[in-house]
Amino acid sequence: MQKIIIVLIALMLISCGTKRLGTTSASINDANSFLSMAKTSQQPEKSQYLLKAAVILAQKAQYLKAQETFSLIKLEYLNNQEQETYYLYYGLALQKLAQTQAALNLLQKIKSPSQHSIDWQIQYQSTLSDAYLNDGNYYEAAKIRVELEDLLMTEEAIKENHTYIWQALEQISEDFLKVYQTEFSDPSINGWLELSYLTRKNRQQPEQLLKAIETWRQRYPLHPANSQMPEELELVASAKIYKPKQVALLLPLSGRLANGGRMIRDGFFAAHYQAMTAGDLVIKVYDTAMSLSPLTPYQNAIDEGADFIVGPLTKEAVDEIAQQENHPIPQLSLNLSEKVLSLPQEYYQFGLPVEDEARQIATLAIAKKRETAIVLAPNNEQGQRTVQAFREVFEQLDGQIAEVQWFDDPRNIKELVQQLLNVDNSEVRAKRLQQILGTPLEFVQRRRQDADMVFLAASPTDARRIKPFLNYYFAQDLPVYSISRINSGDNEPSLNSDLNGIVFTDSPLMISSDPSMKQLREDLKTISPGVSSSLGRLFALGFDAYNLISDLNVLKAINTFSKDGLSGRLNVDAQGKVTRTLSVAKFQNGIAREIDPATTED
Repeated sequence: MQKIIIVLIALMLISCGTKRLGTTSASINDANSFLSMAKTSQQPEKSQYLLKAAVILAQKAQYLKAQETFSLIKLEYLNNQEQETYYLYYGLALQKLAQTQAALNLLQKIKSPSQHSIDWQIQYQSTLSDAYLNDGNYYEAAKIRVELEDLLMTEEAIKENHTYIWQALEQISEDFLKVYQTEFSDPSINGWLELSYLTRKNRQQPEQLLKAIETWRQRYPLHPANSQMPEELELVASAKIYKPKQVALLLPLSGRLANGGRMIRDGFFAAHYQAMTAGDLVIKVYDTAMSLSPLTPYQNAIDEGADFIVGPLTKEAVDEIAQQENHPIPQLSLNLSEKVLSLPQEYYQFGLPVEDEARQIATLAIAKKRETAIVLAPNNEQGQRTVQAFREVFEQLDGQIAEVQWFDDPRNIKELVQQLLNVDNSEVRAKRLQQILGTPLEFVQRRRQDADMVFLAASPTDARRIKPFLNYYFAQDLPVYSISRINSGDNEPSLNSDLNGIVFTDSPLMISSDPSMKQLREDLKTISPGVSSSLGRLFALGFDAYNLISDLNVLKAINTFSKDGLSGRLNVDAQGKVTRTLSVAKFQNGIAREIDPATTED
């Protein structure tokens, strides 16, 4: 009876075997049935049953079992089409098992893919492109997917294919994208290459990118990407480019914050006068320190025709305006609101929060395999925010903080460093041992051995007191990381020699070694001497705020886009917050010098 059932199953599977081969309609039970039949069959039927089983196993993601089954097949008993199916699905299994080169060797043996069904051809080109992608041949992976386009029937499949092409091209350098474009290339491939190149070239100039895309559309009116743009470019095309006619700049220009407000104003106007379209824009400045409520200059600006607002500066003013129900025009505040969780669609926030820097330092330290930190920070609100931001990212990346010491009195620095390094414990143990033994002992002080870095959030004055004590108490071999607050900007070697070796983040305007940035610093010093002090960071904030206006919406839509500014590399998140990636510097011979983050401890 059992033999009769097996024969009936065999007849049924054989009758639809051709249909099932190369499709996903079969089940694991079908594969097991083919394996059972292979055990009781002779060649060539045995290899044909094994092939059917192996194909199903590969389709069902049973890659190890598929690989084992393929290894039992004798190729000489398969016809040409069956052999190519063997190469395809054996290659698929190997590809999924991370045996890329072996997979490519099999897939490249396929010579007549067009002799197979459409589904088979789609599987073949998809698998081959995946193998090339994993092998690092991004151009070939994209090229095969471009060729696959003609076989796809649904809008969803075409969209997924375009995403694949785009992501593969993203891996190719800008220079090579240019090289690959030749008059001998297929127009469709060339169109993709040119579109990717234009996007890469204009990634930091969204308005210029839109113009480049429009020119590309005219050059390639029938290109597949013209009707189904990659999602990234669709977002660019749909994003609003702000082109205000009148900008209101809300800053404190009198009172205790006047120096900072004026420096931001100077940076804003410096960017304005540098812009090609400066003559088309009116800028009206409102002194927020002259009003009891920040709402007064805000409403005055709107009433007087502003169609974009930059500012205010203080957290209290930002919070009060952000809480308003009605926001009739786009706005870029110059600080971050902590009270309003849901901000209006066209409300953006830009500032110089220490949290950005602390997070960047935490990431940098972990990248350098520094995984246990001891921390020194001022016992105030800013110090606590700095340490909290550092802790969050450091621990998220599997680092641990061994100890935190807070300081508020410079006279206690020596004792705090002793406690942080556990040197005081060494002395206590020695004294106790002397008391027990009743005789004097010679001992060598030792610091704690569990930490491999120091995070120091301190002003230049405090850091100059702290760093020598770290060296004195045997921690000169521990790398010390900090934030921009440690850099006064004066670059006086004799004053800063005690800071040697400290690695920190700062605005490019303050520390960049790029020749054009160094020249800009020198030029600005003659116009605004405060640029060389810590106020220079506020100049950079104003300068970048102006240059961000037109691009805010595009940068918000595409978080992979960024803009290089004087205050850092700028991104805009989905909530409209501008985030900064700062430059990294190190005190060497008393001078802050920009360094490659990858070589912070060299």
